[in-house]
Amino acid sequence: MNIITPDILLLSLFILNILLVLLDASLGYHLAPCLLRMADPDEPETQEHAVRTVRGMLTVLVMLYMFFNCWGYFRGNSGLLLVVTGMLLFDLGAQAYLRRRSGCKDEQP
Repeated sequence: MNIITPDILLLSLFILNILLVLLDASLGYHLAPCLLRMADPDEPETQEHAVRTVRGMLTVLVMLYMFFNCWGYFRGNSGLLLVVTGMLLFDLGAQAYLRRRSGCKDEQP
């Protein structure tokens, strides 16, 4: 009989969250310039500063996701891992929605 132990479930969520964080960070890194270019196309210097700021905030967000992911895993808290997974999925869904609505399909920064 195959029974999924709590340890395997925690490890699976931990690894899934690491992959989701990497995907979320890479999508956010490439989507930010496109969205900010749409806001004010006349000020390229302001856009560059805004892109750097958003990418810096993205770094902080990735750090927080990974902190809570590691904290949940090493404390054995599956509830926290599920919350992090839910937040990551919501964030990825919001990015996909914004990308589709804005028309930023294949544009590179």
